[in-house]
Amino acid sequence: MSKYVRQEKSQRKHPIISSSTSIIKAPVVPIAPKERPGWKGPGFTKKAPKQPPSAPSASTSTVPNFQHNHLPIELQQLLLNIFRTAFPICQDYSALRPTLQEIREALLERDFERALGRLDWMEAYVVRWSPSRALCYAAVLLGVFEDFGEQVWIRSMLQGPESEIQRSSKSPGPTPRPLKAVCFGGGAAEIMAFGAILRHILTAESASVSDGTNSLSGSESHRPVLQLQLVNSVNWTPIINSLRSGLTTPPTLSKYASASARANNAPFLPLDVLNISLQRCSVLEASQEELECMVGGKAVLITVFFSISDLWASSVVKCTAFLLKLTLAAPKDSLLLIIDGLDSSAEITLEKDDQGKERKAYPMHYLLDMVLLEKQLPNLMDNKPAWARLLEDQSRLFRVAGQLKYSIGLENIKFQVHLFKKLER
Repeated sequence: MSKYVRQEKSQRKHPIISSSTSIIKAPVVPIAPKERPGWKGPGFTKKAPKQPPSAPSASTSTVPNFQHNHLPIELQQLLLNIFRTAFPICQDYSALRPTLQEIREALLERDFERALGRLDWMEAYVVRWSPSRALCYAAVLLGVFEDFGEQVWIRSMLQGPESEIQRSSKSPGPTPRPLKAVCFGGGAAEIMAFGAILRHILTAESASVSDGTNSLSGSESHRPVLQLQLVNSVNWTPIINSLRSGLTTPPTLSKYASASARANNAPFLPLDVLNISLQRCSVLEASQEELECMVGGKAVLITVFFSISDLWASSVVKCTAFLLKLTLAAPKDSLLLIIDGLDSSAEITLEKDDQGKERKAYPMHYLLDMVLLEKQLPNLMDNKPAWARLLEDQSRLFRVAGQLKYSIGLENIKFQVHLFKKLER
């Protein structure tokens, strides 16, 4: 094959002619148009070019902030033990699965009467979802107490009858009157969350008294007393009785318990620290007089936990009216604490010319700003909003401590939190 190899000095028989100098030109290939073919005749309107997506702002970040929990692990475990003792059905989770599935379907349909209308279903709901939420609520409340301790209601909770709220107006002495917290849509989780906060405060008070760092004389004179009022259309009375008994009854000890364990065996809370009441009422149908009676005349803590989105889904107009009536009813220095899911929003129907109606979804923080901060009330002549925002976090994550033990799996919770302070009445 070597004789067919082209030698170095050999020449081609026909020289290669460059295409640029060649007389014969290749056919010109048409260049593809930059725009897609389409109608170009009369009435044609060129579409605007697509704009690049804008970068998400810091407030809409997908990374949630971490909810710190300063409650001791021992206290959190005692709270879970009360759930386990008060509702023994939690020990057999496999038997609860069919009921929990039906409850979940009813909740997705927002049929709360069916989901919580039976006692066995209510107990199943409590043991499945209330423990995680109670731990989350307690962590949020304790964080609010630590960050906003200068607020009147929180200072009264931490300092006892020395504050002006708890001092009785009829007697000159330091006779304590209970602080009041109103929980719209409240249930088992709110009861246990406030119970954990009271237990934490009492433990800190007793530790300061034993160390000699408390300036007050005796822990009994500044023991916090809380009147917890639940406002709900569901009858939570059986659950309230079970949890009240679990909070105020010493835990059952083994017959082999030592004498020191029996001597130190005490209930989670004293009898006179937490007073729980229930008012069955649909907040969307409540009148102005009813809300004023619920709230009272002194500064109060108002909570709406995982309920605003359901109220807005039921009726945007009625929910807005409820918030406005609550604004008129809340005394000065009252606190409004709202916790809800991350994806909470409301749809508002807007008229769109003669082509029908257009529905738009607005996030919760926008509606809260519109109703509580920008809505001018008739009696405010200085054009100032009735509420001041103290805290806003649209994405927060609560993680359950891995050391906690419970017969049903505890779950982490993603939520948003808003805290408002009433300026004027």
